[in-house]
Amino acid sequence: MNLVRPHITIGLLLVSMIGLGQCPNDNSFYADLSPSAVSETQTESCAWGGDYFTVTVEDGSTYTFSTCGTSWDTMLALYKPDDTLLDHNDDSCGWQSQITWTSDFDGVVWVLIDEYYCSDNNDCGTVAVTWDSSSTDSGNTTPPVNETCADAIEISCGEAIAGYTSYADYDDSEVSDCGVPLDAPGVWYSFEGTDQYITFSLCGTTNYDSQINVYSGTCGNLICRGGSDDKWGCGSSSDLVVYCLSGTTYYILVQGYDDETGNFTLSCDCEDSTNQPQDCSGGITICDDSTFGGNANDAGDVQELTYQNNDCLSVEHQSQWFFFSPTTPGTIEFTIDPSNGIDYDFAIWGPYDYLTCPPTEDPLRCTYSALYEPTGLVIGAGDSSEPPSGDAWVEAITVSNDDVDKMYVMLIDNWTADNTAYSFTWNLTGVILNCSIQLPVEFLYFSGEVRTSRNELRWATASEVNNSHFEVERSRDLDTWEVITIIPGMGTVYGETEYLVNDPNRPFGVAYYRLKQVDNNGEFSYSDIVSLEYRESVELLSLYPNPTRTNINVSVQSQESIGATFGIFELTGRKVMDFLLPLEAGVNLFTFDISSLMPGLYTIQISDDEQNSLVTEKMFKK
Repeated sequence: MNLVRPHITIGLLLVSMIGLGQCPNDNSFYADLSPSAVSETQTESCAWGGDYFTVTVEDGSTYTFSTCGTSWDTMLALYKPDDTLLDHNDDSCGWQSQITWTSDFDGVVWVLIDEYYCSDNNDCGTVAVTWDSSSTDSGNTTPPVNETCADAIEISCGEAIAGYTSYADYDDSEVSDCGVPLDAPGVWYSFEGTDQYITFSLCGTTNYDSQINVYSGTCGNLICRGGSDDKWGCGSSSDLVVYCLSGTTYYILVQGYDDETGNFTLSCDCEDSTNQPQDCSGGITICDDSTFGGNANDAGDVQELTYQNNDCLSVEHQSQWFFFSPTTPGTIEFTIDPSNGIDYDFAIWGPYDYLTCPPTEDPLRCTYSALYEPTGLVIGAGDSSEPPSGDAWVEAITVSNDDVDKMYVMLIDNWTADNTAYSFTWNLTGVILNCSIQLPVEFLYFSGEVRTSRNELRWATASEVNNSHFEVERSRDLDTWEVITIIPGMGTVYGETEYLVNDPNRPFGVAYYRLKQVDNNGEFSYSDIVSLEYRESVELLSLYPNPTRTNINVSVQSQESIGATFGIFELTGRKVMDFLLPLEAGVNLFTFDISSLMPGLYTIQISDDEQNSLVTEKMFKK
């Protein structure tokens, strides 16, 4: 989607807020994040908008405060406890924030974390505080112990190691560049593969412009696995995701850009593959010659185009991986047609007796044409690979008898990276594709949530082939099921599709839901079962004193944050008073002045912002 930040457009208010530039010192204390030594980083992985952290600082020392890498739009502000503003930042690294600041006093600062614009939120984010340098420390004058590959320091999953590149050697005599140039001193780390995706990250921890390269092999004979400079969301810091095979040693080179050196913390996070089509490991097998649609929202967990396999391409921008296998000889042509004029590229590797993922050699076909128009394979194109100056068409693939039943790997990449969909149309002469391993529908998730006036069900598919529809079924006992709605499927589409269904007629207590996915030919399968328990979303805990003369105290418990009203009615049904009741999740306390009411018996009613009655009770006014 196009990420456009909403701004308030009311003239005077907008001018006032932009002129302010920082958030007020009104957050709630969460924790202390004081580094204890130079080059040390303290990190909190679940900071919320509306929190503040304390940091003990030293006169003359420099510190970096960062939310780079957090998923939501952050703002940072530094205050003294006496409310003196020291510094602030918004959008230093993408939509996240970073402040590098030198203290002129010994004491404590408050680090305020807010969601744009100066608000709380309900999502975790990461905040990191790094002690960059000290006034009593003239700097690191001793070369790092790991300035050569042979002296690499081992790093493991979940570990973070502080280091520096000052006074290190240049590394261009040991290894060639790997995606980013070797133009500054660097230091080395090693990692033993775990058959997982590994994120090697410097995000939010460097006091200089950093770069990172990852290699496999042995020192003196290293093979490039990828490089990174200025990762989006990290400012001038970098990180890189690599799939690291068990039994293989990987070497990580941390260096600077254009002769820069400084301090950093290298972290190592490990996670299993999510099997998404944006990565080769989750590639989709194309079953037949049907036209299909596709789209991608990112480059996946790992950047799999390297100097070994990219040929005319550069890197993945917004990508999808596919496999296909011809069962008969013939000619393969196709057209990739974006839904509007943007730049799509592709590459095809193979044929393989056994699937190689990601490929380790240059592709069979490749186009990196800069033309904003359809692209594909066609007879008579005359070239198998073309640079940006190409015409967007490369030669058709001829499948010989020897190539039958072999596998091809295809990458389709949206260079413009604007989430524009495309249609893919085959033109096969004599070629029939293998359908033996195609799944009709690949579910990403099926989940539900209890809302104030409904049960909400969500699911998503990674791909759909000949999908007619979904029947949403509900049960009270896991024995008898009823269809509550039917949702049309997408037919055939190779790309993520999301669905949302509301059940306003949910029963009280536990309800079970499942999806019946039905193909065009009538075959069907069931999803996992989701259970949701509906209880009263709002409960009146107490109404006191009752009877009362002047004030009434109201204690209300709510399952979620909602807007509500507290209405007072005569027995005839006429409303005589109402009050706003902004409920937060948890227990809420309110006091209302009702001294102007005439003595008598009244009905109080708590209603949501759609005027649905949530609670009723009797109240006596003396």
